[in-house]
Formats: sequence, C-alpha cells, structure tokens
Amino acid sequence: MRMLFCAALIGLAAAGAVKAQPDAQASNLLTRGDAIARALESDPGVAAAGEGLRAAEALAQQARLRPNPSLDVQLEDFGGSGPVSGFDGAQATYSLSQEIELGGDRRARSSFADRQAGAANIRVELSELDLREAVELAFVEAQAAQALVDVAQSRLDVAKDFSAAVDRRVRAARDPEAARSRVSARLAETEIEVETTKARAEAAKAAVASYWGGAADFSVETATFFNPAPRGARNSVSPDIALAEAERDSAAARVEIERAKRVPDPSVRAGFRQLREVDESAFVVGVSVPLPVWNRNSGAIAAATADARRAEYEVIARERELAREIAYLSSQAEAARTQIKAYAERIIPASEQALSQSLSAYRQGGLSYIEVLDAQASLTEARMRQISALLTYHRAEAKLARRMGAFSSNNSQEISQ
Repeated sequence: MRMLFCAALIGLAAAGAVKAQPDAQASNLLTRGDAIARALESDPGVAAAGEGLRAAEALAQQARLRPNPSLDVQLEDFGGSGPVSGFDGAQATYSLSQEIELGGDRRARSSFADRQAGAANIRVELSELDLREAVELAFVEAQAAQALVDVAQSRLDVAKDFSAAVDRRVRAARDPEAARSRVSARLAETEIEVETTKARAEAAKAAVASYWGGAADFSVETATFFNPAPRGARNSVSPDIALAEAERDSAAARVEIERAKRVPDPSVRAGFRQLREVDESAFVVGVSVPLPVWNRNSGAIAAATADARRAEYEVIARERELAREIAYLSSQAEAARTQIKAYAERIIPASEQALSQSLSAYRQGGLSYIEVLDAQASLTEARMRQISALLTYHRAEAKLARRMGAFSSNNSQEISQ
C-alpha cells in the first residue's frame, strides 16, 4: 500500500501543469472557434451594425440623385365680379420648374454619403471584433476554470491516498495522532475546493453560452490554453484608427457640403398659359434665383470646419491612446510569457523534484508528514500560478488582437485549431 501511495504522489508530480486535454472526438467538445462562430450567428449587435451599413449604402445611392422637377398649375381671374365673375375669363397656367444645383452640391453630397457608408462598414467590422474579443475572454476564463478543476481533482486524489497512509502510520505509532487530524482537515479542505472549482467552471461555461443564448452542455477544450499558438500577421492599421480616419473624412466632406450651399441654386420654369376670355394660349418661362443677402451660410461653414478639426484631433488622440494600450498589453503578454516559461522549465520541475525527494525521505523516516504536505502544497501552488500566468497571457493576446484587428473573418479556423 505504501508503494501505491508513493506512486500516486509521484504520478501527480509527473503531471506537470496538469494539461487536461479532453478527447477531441467528443461530440460536446467546444473550441474557441466554435464559440465565436455560434456567437456571431446570433448576436443582435452585429445584426444591428449590418442594418446600419445597409441604411448608409441606401443613403449613398439617394445622395447621387438630382432634385425632382415640380409641376405647377395656376388658375387666375375667376370667381370675382363683373367680367370675371365666372370661369369664362379665367387664365390657366401650366408649367414645369426644375432646381439647378450649382457649386458642386450633388458631388459634395455624394462624397459625404460615401464616406458615411465607409464608416458604417468599419463599424460592422468593429462590432464583430468586439464580440470576438468578449467571447474569447469568456472562453479563456472557462479554460482556466476547467484547468483549476483538474488541479483540484488531482490534489484530492493524492490527499486521499496520503490520508490513508498517515492513518496507517498513526496506528503503527510511527506518527502522532495530531498527524491524522491535520491530514483529515487538509482532505476536507481539498474536497470543498474541488466542489468550489467545479461550480466556478460551470458558471464560466454558462457565461460563454450566454453569448448565443444556449445551454452550457459542453466540455471546454483546454489544449490551446496550455499550448498558446502565435496569432500570425496583424493588420497594419487598427480598425479603431480606420474608423477615426473615416469619421475625419466624413467631417471634411461635410465642410464641402456647407460651402456648396453658399452658391445659390436657381430654379427655371417653362410652360404655357390659356387665356379663355379670348380663347388664346401663350408660352411662359421664368427663372428664380435666391439672393444671398442675409444668409451666406457662414455659420454652418464655420461649425463644419471646427468639427473637421475636432475629428482630426481625435485621430491623433486615438493613435496615442492605442499606442499606450498596445505597449501595456504587449509588456503584460511578454511578462506572462516569461512566467509561463519559468514555471514550465524551472519552478514546476524543481517542485516536482522536491516532492519526490520528500516522499523518499518520508518513506525512510527522515521527514515528517508536514514536510510532505508542504512539498505537495508548493507544487499545487506552482501549477495554479502557471494557470494564472497563462490566463493573463491569453487575456492580453485577445485584447491585442482586438486592437490590431487580428480577428479577421478568415481567422476563425486558425483560432479553433
């Protein structure tokens, strides 16, 4: 029995980071790519952004159209007194009038609408990026929670064997009675910890499933959590910067619209008039030109110009803010990567060796049960810190990918692998 107990502890030590990798063929195994795909299919925010794009494209088409002509019908000299008491002396005028846009109104209007449509297209991409980031953050939380369940379960298995071994040594008067009480208390704590971590893991899975309104009836894939792969090339321009630039261009186009309004748009009119009193008809033509005496649209031009300058400053501000965020997240990811490497190559192997040596000394009576418990606790703590470092790394990478646009639509397959 002692050999079985020792083998169980050594087996735990050899487990390293306790890389729980469920059978890839399991029908209910959920990968990161699967979670993102499910969320994208049912998210109302992405659908709303798509409708916004369609609306902007429709407005762009509308902006290219010319003003409609107007049909005018005018009846004069009727219903009065004397010769014009009835309708016999009435004059009827039928004419068409057309507004003629001068100053580049239609060109400026079309340019502004096209830039608005471009910004709406970027907003669709950003809505997908925001959703992908949120789902990935929730998914890595679920992966970390499942990894902690595996650590706690392995710790419980060893604690049970260790408790039985200590019980035998107490009965053989090789350890004090206090040893059995302390180990029993540690076993109870471990059992509670297993239940707690399982509850947290279920809550984390429910958080993931909430993105598509489904049930958490799946197992979380954890292989990619313990073996993070590079995301590959990122976009040269952040989508956030692209949106800020598109809004800047829209603001500049708005200035051109207001400037074009300074030029009066005349209306021409042509038709014919019926003179019923003499049973004759004649053609009529006319021109109507607004006179820019009181209003030359200077206030609207000034406001649009100031708004364009504001948009330019916002591009610069967003670039600086993004640079700070990327620098912070990159340093966070690099620090976590260093920790992960240290735990994998130095800390966990050293803790495993310390546990193995403690077990050997315990078998020979050179160490007490307390030293074995301490060695086991050190190894467990190292594994939990490794999981924490991995979680920090995945969080930072997900946020970096969001800001650099690495979550392109053709990247889902790469994420799921």
